[in-house]
Amino acid sequence: MFEQQYDEEMSAEIRRLEASARAARAGHPEWENACVACGCRLAGTEERCAPCGGN
Repeated sequence: MFEQQYDEEMSAEIRRLEASARAARAGHPEWENACVACGCRLAGTEERCAPCGGN
């Protein structure tokens, strides 16, 4: 039980860090996330915005 919770928390942290890195690569280190395709600002940890094929 504890291991599953830990794994979920670590996965969420990895997604957050990857999103932050995408924003920095897009030239906006103050943002929490950016689309990998067009560089627009995103609210969650998804990789792409809806126009670029995101969910």
